[in-house]
Amino acid sequence: MTSFIKEGNKVFVVSGNDVPSNDTAYFIATIKKHIGDSGKLQTTSLSDIKKESHDASTFDVVIAIFKQPCTDENFLTEALRILKPDGLLVIYERLSADRKSDTELTYTERISRLKLSGFIIKDTKQKKLETDPESLHFLLKVYNDIENVCKVSANKPLFEVGSSIPISFAKKQTNVWKLDDPVDEDLIDEDELLDESDLVKPDAASLRVCATTGKKKACKDCSCGLAEELSGKAASEYTVKSSCGNCYLGDAFRCASCPYLGMPAFKPGEKVLLPETQLIVDS
Repeated sequence: MTSFIKEGNKVFVVSGNDVPSNDTAYFIATIKKHIGDSGKLQTTSLSDIKKESHDASTFDVVIAIFKQPCTDENFLTEALRILKPDGLLVIYERLSADRKSDTELTYTERISRLKLSGFIIKDTKQKKLETDPESLHFLLKVYNDIENVCKVSANKPLFEVGSSIPISFAKKQTNVWKLDDPVDEDLIDEDELLDESDLVKPDAASLRVCATTGKKKACKDCSCGLAEELSGKAASEYTVKSSCGNCYLGDAFRCASCPYLGMPAFKPGEKVLLPETQLIVDS
């Protein structure tokens, strides 16, 4: 008891309805001695806890003594309400390790109920009364049989129940590196990456390639005009010839390597001319 009750604490003790007040008299007297004249002690039964109408965040410690497991969830809700932030709840009750009947409450279920009620469990290891000589000394009259009697401790969170804080959604200012910042960096001159050969304008003749093969030499049965261009013949003298016979019909009838892909349909033997409007670049 000396480990969790300090001088000046406000302590609230709740006894089960089947626990006589005489059985807890020694326990109550010891608490009064620890809290001193500056502290405050109040006792009640489980059935009367709601009738007390205590203000929220009133007590530093709430101690519950039950002969049988308490399944009343309202008790945990009220205990959380009247405890101060980071206040301590200590429950003495009989908890088995494994469920033996529907009316029994296991230690794991007690821990789970405390968490669901909003309490924080710092140590989930099961502590039986027989391993806590100090508590056993004060509660011998309450528990004639200490088998499976456990001490469960839980804390109220550091914040008040129902409290809130404003959240700012403003964008944080970040230090972004910009190109116009005065940073002393050795930048490479782009002109130094080019030599004299890169600046020479290529010969137009070297750019002539076959539209079908992509090579500088005209292929057999050339129909793209490269053969006539290399031979020096005038383009007007060139008559369009189709190797498959479908080039003049349009893209729907042309093969994948057709040099006329993308051009309009034309009549056999007709020179393909694009209108001037298609030669103007969109502004």
